[in-house]
Amino acid sequence: MPAVKVRTREMFWAFLAVLTAIRLTLAAILPLTPDEAYYWVWSRHLQVGYFDHPFMVALWIKIGTWIVGDTPLGVRFLGPLSVLPGSWALFHAARLLLPSRPWPLSGFQAVLLLNATLMLGLGAATMTPDTPLVFFVSLALYAIGKAVSQPASRALGWWLLAGMLLGLAFDSKYTAVLIGLGLGGAVVFSPALRKQPGPWLAIPVLLAATVPVLYWNATHHWASLLKQGGRAGDWHPARAVQFLSELLGGRLAWPHP
Repeated sequence: MPAVKVRTREMFWAFLAVLTAIRLTLAAILPLTPDEAYYWVWSRHLQVGYFDHPFMVALWIKIGTWIVGDTPLGVRFLGPLSVLPGSWALFHAARLLLPSRPWPLSGFQAVLLLNATLMLGLGAATMTPDTPLVFFVSLALYAIGKAVSQPASRALGWWLLAGMLLGLAFDSKYTAVLIGLGLGGAVVFSPALRKQPGPWLAIPVLLAATVPVLYWNATHHWASLLKQGGRAGDWHPARAVQFLSELLGGRLAWPHP
């Protein structure tokens, strides 16, 4: 690799390291939001499910407070740290999934766009269910990129890993199911992928990773899934323009990988 490209990559990752330090500083000095305090309470009484969301945000807070202490930084600790491996995974996922684009330009663009959004640009300094969701989705995209970029005989392990990571994304926030459905559609409509065993064997791995959350829902009258899924039935035609505007604005502010 030419020296200029090596230098560019070094500066790029140094920039992300500085961003991580800034986010850690903000995480330490900013007061907790009401939602973060709510999730902190969850972490003090760990379960495999909660009324509003799956358990992953509470687990991350529990780990962070165990390492750093019961402080705002402890609550948020894993958020800023997860951005670096997540960015690394997205960098290489872009290279694998967008082979026609110049490398490493495609990886740089993907990571910079992600870090420029409010979701990570500012949101990485706070702890919400979206924080682990974005992390696991980024890793899943890398695993999928590895799976589709090599022969089927060598792709099985990557498909299984992708299934597990998507299951962990679901354990972070229910909207991960949309990514799984999109991937499933890509497999069904791609003759090359449809004939491989990997994508189909990844399904039971994915389901196994979601068992804790599904079990909690099954033993609590499906309270969490009904709460979040019930929003789909909140149909008000007269407010369609308002809802559509909010959706478009939200996609611009909070895009995921």
